[in-house]
Amino acid sequence: MAALQALVKKQIEMLNKGQVLEAFDLYFAEYGVMHSNGKLFGTGRAECRRKQEIFLENFCHVRGEISDLVIDEKSEFCVFRNTLAFERTTEKHHEINGLHVQMWAGGEIVIEWYFSGDLMEEVIAAGIFSDPAHILELV
Repeated sequence: MAALQALVKKQIEMLNKGQVLEAFDLYFAEYGVMHSNGKLFGTGRAECRRKQEIFLENFCHVRGEISDLVIDEKSEFCVFRNTLAFERTTEKHHEINGLHVQMWAGGEIVIEWYFSGDLMEEVIAAGIFSDPAHILELV
């Protein structure tokens, strides 16, 4: 198994177990950048992690379901669907249905784009699963 495939598959295993922050700590680059639905979400590991912590701290249980995984070893991009279910003690649950496009370098995620709703459908319709690096032309 090629190096990027092994890294991404380990990340996917962790996300499916609900280990969101642990996967983030292991694979997100110190200088990484995150985007959410076309807007800058955060710059650098510390800022991006802090913003994710704020969201995740309200939940007592996280369960992931990753599907439609495509890994392009040559371009070092991957794309996958992510349906996460979050449970709180005061609510039944909250779900996220999104698309992640990740650009890797040196064994780390250097840029991640997250899409949900209509933007997710547009990116999928534009063929992101056949060519994950196509994200550079779409954003």
